[in-house]
Amino acid sequence: MSSQIIGYYIPYKKKLLRKFGTTSERMRASVVARYGEEFTNTLQKEVRQQYDDLIPEIPYIRGPRARMLNTFLLISAQELAVYRAMAEHGKSPGEAWELCHKALRLRLSEIPQWKRRIMRQFMFSRVVRRIMAKRFRKKQKTRFGDFEIEYLIGEGDDFDFGVNYLQCGNYEFVKRHGGEEFAPYVCMSDIALGEAMGWGLRRTQTLADGCPHCDFRFKDGATTHISSKTLRVQETIVRIRKREAEQGSTTTVERRR
Repeated sequence: MSSQIIGYYIPYKKKLLRKFGTTSERMRASVVARYGEEFTNTLQKEVRQQYDDLIPEIPYIRGPRARMLNTFLLISAQELAVYRAMAEHGKSPGEAWELCHKALRLRLSEIPQWKRRIMRQFMFSRVVRRIMAKRFRKKQKTRFGDFEIEYLIGEGDDFDFGVNYLQCGNYEFVKRHGGEEFAPYVCMSDIALGEAMGWGLRRTQTLADGCPHCDFRFKDGATTHISSKTLRVQETIVRIRKREAEQGSTTTVERRR
């Protein structure tokens, strides 16, 4: 089991807030278009303060195998900061999530395509497949802080390999800091992450939906398919998908002109 540290990020506050501020500024125009200049100014300040308050509470998990999990925890804290600030103004979790989703899309777009390609190739490499198969054969369940993970190997064409999250540190963190109703939305970060990184990810349930585990299934070359069993979250996913499709069509038309 890899232990976790609370307070690890305190010395890194300035750096984390600076990076967060860069994303906030990139989001500014779209937030102004939706809510106006005055509310945007207020929201930016309040979200920054919420993140500042949360940074000392973000768990850090020791060990190289936990690197990705630590990244997920940082993302969850940033999204929780947005939710808490929006909630103080009577905005719904769905509204908060739409801002988070767009911000994550922006951040991921900054990763060069060549780097994403290398990461995807490594993920589906023989080395990783052998490691996953070994863990599966041993019926190995691994604890990383508040995460507990079991490993699976696909049969037939359904998926190459997968993991079940029996416990999720992101879910526990968000619940612990007042965001339980927002937790099912945080799980939807995997839409932007999965598509940007080419994970071929399919997931149909999460702990935050009230299910017994989160079912991550990965297949090389497949498209991302993520849904939620929480109705309001699924409605938000459909709404975002529809808007992104329309915006994509508009962009294509404009380029042809």
